[in-house]
Amino acid sequence: MQRLVLEHDWSSTPLGAQESWSPTLRTVVSTVLNSRFGMLLMCGPELVMIYNDAYGPALGNRHPMALGERVADVWSDVWADIKGMIDEVFAGGVTYFEDLPLTMTRYGFEEECYFTFSYSPVVEPGGRVAGLLTTVVETTKRVLAARRLAVLQQLGSLPRSVHGSASEAAAAALRVLADARTDCPFGSVYLTDSGQSRSVATHGIASGDGLLDDVVHDHVRTAIATGEAQFVTGLSELLPGVATAGASPAGESDVHTAVVLPLAIAGHTAPVGALVLGTSPHLRLDADYRTFLSLAAGQVAAAVADARAVETERRRADERAALDQARTQFLTEVAVTLQRAVLGPTALPQGFAVHYEPATGTLEVGGDWYDVVVLPDGSYGVVVGDVVGTGLSAAAVMGQLRSAGRALLLESRSPAHVLTALDRFAALIPGASVSTVFCAVIDPATKTLRYSSAGHVPAIVVDGDGRSRLLEEAGSLPLAVVQELDRPEADVVLTPGATLLLYTDGLVERRHEAIDVGMARAVGALTAGRHLAPARLAEELTRELLGDAPDDDVAFLLYRCDG
Repeated sequence: MQRLVLEHDWSSTPLGAQESWSPTLRTVVSTVLNSRFGMLLMCGPELVMIYNDAYGPALGNRHPMALGERVADVWSDVWADIKGMIDEVFAGGVTYFEDLPLTMTRYGFEEECYFTFSYSPVVEPGGRVAGLLTTVVETTKRVLAARRLAVLQQLGSLPRSVHGSASEAAAAALRVLADARTDCPFGSVYLTDSGQSRSVATHGIASGDGLLDDVVHDHVRTAIATGEAQFVTGLSELLPGVATAGASPAGESDVHTAVVLPLAIAGHTAPVGALVLGTSPHLRLDADYRTFLSLAAGQVAAAVADARAVETERRRADERAALDQARTQFLTEVAVTLQRAVLGPTALPQGFAVHYEPATGTLEVGGDWYDVVVLPDGSYGVVVGDVVGTGLSAAAVMGQLRSAGRALLLESRSPAHVLTALDRFAALIPGASVSTVFCAVIDPATKTLRYSSAGHVPAIVVDGDGRSRLLEEAGSLPLAVVQELDRPEADVVLTPGATLLLYTDGLVERRHEAIDVGMARAVGALTAGRHLAPARLAEELTRELLGDAPDDDVAFLLYRCDG
């Protein structure tokens, strides 16, 4: 760009020949051309453009013809968005925007773009604003990557299929993608059965499923046969109006291209189906976009594989009827929707009840969780934990800690060992330190409970005769606070009819009130309802302890010892 600026015929522009430029303008031009950051200088009242090499990619196909042209002419597609900012700078102000969305036509189509930039005045001696300096970084790739990562995390947290239905698993995955229409305007899952493929779930199809089937049928068959992605183009002519409404912040445009991705499952010689995803007409189908679509297909394939595994297990369980009746009661993992639930089992063993409630006035998922793990010897591993913070980051940390805790419980019957291992695991995960966890193993045969607490609020046990106690003998610091911490554990005898309550602090903590008051309130409610069935008692605790709309997420778990 330095060479292009020196060779440009500036006498034909409103700036005039270089010899007539002011010392201030010369100095700023030198600064721009010698910067590694993207910089654009808008000179004079006509806003003539001078920019450096780092700014060139932001122009797309307009580079290098934009040199020496007016900003209003080059950036006519976003002029309405930026004119007010430019006027503000010429009036003596400065502006700064982070990840500002703009719709540009720099590659011949309306493109969804994001920029972080600052506008600063170029002031001549005497105070006259002679131009405007823009320092800019295009953040489109980062914004899209974060958005797509969130979608993949949701797909990866889908609950296991409860009924063993591959169609329902596919539909659940498409419900996640339906909330990501900026990247996936429409979708359809095809599964093979007896050598034939059929659509089992769709989202965003505006023109009718039958029409889409006619268009993509051959591509689906080829993708399944070869195991390679196929591309369907010309959809705007074949299916005009498909999936346009609300699909992109850049505006309404017909979808031109769809990608047909094989659903490959480990251990299968051929794909079990195909995922058809429309692509945004406002984004380039580059390598990052294709990688995202491939990863999404991988998650859909995993959901289908899990469902079919459950279906196979159910079929075997039916054949083994009496022998495997207990095994069919296995716990099923279920991911929380990002708005109203928490990770935990959907099918609970007898004697258990659970409840999760997000903080009042928020639709964000939090870091509270519970878990119940049926161990091979017939005992139960139970966990309640709380990650610091809210939102997707806390939920992601929570999901990793929950999964690690479940795996560790299956390998060790010692809650102290589980928390010690979680210490090392949490130290490797950003945002996991200072998480609190209460971990216990319940042996229904011996009616004993072994527990250890990492900085968590103490569990409560109420005996059948109404006597209560707080389990706080085996307490220690939260996770990943001190290296090589020796975690204690303690044993408790559960008398027949005893009720155990594990909970997060949102159940007992209130503003302007000591936490001991809230814990005493929980003990009273648990004592009063000790004769109720666990599910009914959970409803009563929710009504009595959460009626005042707590400010924090709440998760609790109840267990009733057999009489």
